[in-house]
Amino acid sequence: MTRALVLSGGGSVGIAWQTGLAAGLARRGVELAAADFIVGTSAGSAVGAQLALGTDLEERLARYRQPSTGTSAAARTAAAGSAAAQSSSDRMARLMAVMAEGAAHEDEVAGRAAVGRFALGADALPEEQFVAGFGYLRTDAWPERYACTAVDAETGEFVVWDVKSRVPLERAVASSCAVPGIFAPITIDGRRYIDGGMRSATNADLAKGHELVVLVSLMSPARMAAASNDPRAARFLARMESELVVLTESGARVETIVPDDQAAATIGLNLMDAAQAPAAAAEGVRQGEAMADQLAACGWQSRAA
Repeated sequence: MTRALVLSGGGSVGIAWQTGLAAGLARRGVELAAADFIVGTSAGSAVGAQLALGTDLEERLARYRQPSTGTSAAARTAAAGSAAAQSSSDRMARLMAVMAEGAAHEDEVAGRAAVGRFALGADALPEEQFVAGFGYLRTDAWPERYACTAVDAETGEFVVWDVKSRVPLERAVASSCAVPGIFAPITIDGRRYIDGGMRSATNADLAKGHELVVLVSLMSPARMAAASNDPRAARFLARMESELVVLTESGARVETIVPDDQAAATIGLNLMDAAQAPAAAAEGVRQGEAMADQLAACGWQSRAA
């Protein structure tokens, strides 16, 4: 049985929860890293890269528990992004408006290009400062079973980075995480790229062709209900549901993992609030440990069958 792992966007808080979830599952003998294919979008791209590289999840969790974490490059970048999000409400409001306009556009690619133009003109965290925060992913060998997503800021073209792309892993992940208006678009081979979540928060349809797909998404019922007044929430959820249809119609069994009510309450709606990351990581561990048997019963083993 072939297995795919799909990890959604979710900001610095989502990275923490997903990392904790993977660690909690691993403590109970269920390793998400055993997937035959791992694809991540935005926050999920960072977590997916760590899983594909065989990163020590317990070591990553320890960083969330240490006050000194704030001195690391990744933590400084997350904190800077959180501060940027909080200090630029007008710019974020404009981004939301541009995203809404793009979503309503008949041509989906052109809609994303409009968001890209906004990103290219925004006063955001400098590109190289942001990329430096992903230095822990620097490697000479791209993990063959890993992919992440981005969008060309100029054309709106959706891009999937994988081993065949021959680009630096840390830059690919940074591009997938480059939220327009918060982080500058990332330059790769002369092109500028923005967050892969501009197409979809999950991009789960990329897992088509695998028999068992585990989708880890921040879009839980509790969080979506809290954001019921935000039209983006309905669009994101509808997009994810359409991707799940693609997978099930292809014959895949899909298991979706979202924050439970307790985790959702901790995570909140501001996924860029780095101060919430330690608590989100702890909730991820709790939830992962609690649901390990359920996932194992689906056929997800620690090693490929």
